[in-house]
Amino acid sequence: GWVVSPGRVATNAHVVAGADRVRVRVGDRGRERSARVVAFDPRRDVAVLAVEGLKAPALQVGAPLEAGAAAVVAGFPGDDGLWVDGARVRDVITARGADIYSTSSVVREVYSLRAQVRRGASGGPLLDPTGAVVGMIFATSLDDPDTGYALTLDEISGVLAQGGPNAVPVSTGRCAA
Repeated sequence: GWVVSPGRVATNAHVVAGADRVRVRVGDRGRERSARVVAFDPRRDVAVLAVEGLKAPALQVGAPLEAGAAAVVAGFPGDDGLWVDGARVRDVITARGADIYSTSSVVREVYSLRAQVRRGASGGPLLDPTGAVVGMIFATSLDDPDTGYALTLDEISGVLAQGGPNAVPVSTGRCAA
């Protein structure tokens, strides 16, 4: 996940689906902190966590990227510490797929990326070359190891707003695995 605002972490809904306890640690250091899920959208695959006492600064927000733009993928796959790699936007597409439970069809605005997105990097930020967040990683291609996908900020902004400072804990539904 990534810090979206003071005390708030954005991640994918499939990362916390069905959880009865969520813990957050900044990077791979420091103590774990309890988190409460305050926004959860299984259709868009976005969740927002409220983390008491989180001191990490929010990432700056960048402008939307176009096809051909350079980008950076980041995350914490396998709890092996921070992983960062270069990427290039192949295209901004309207993708039809399934929700996190594979029970209904969803249409989302997505960056198709030339990138080797590692399994477990879900919920990590897609960054522009200046380090500003422009999207959120949510999938890697099953057919092509050089293709990954990120939700655009336009796609996730409504859910991020739901997780604002006055949000209350919500259900995380059932496990998506």
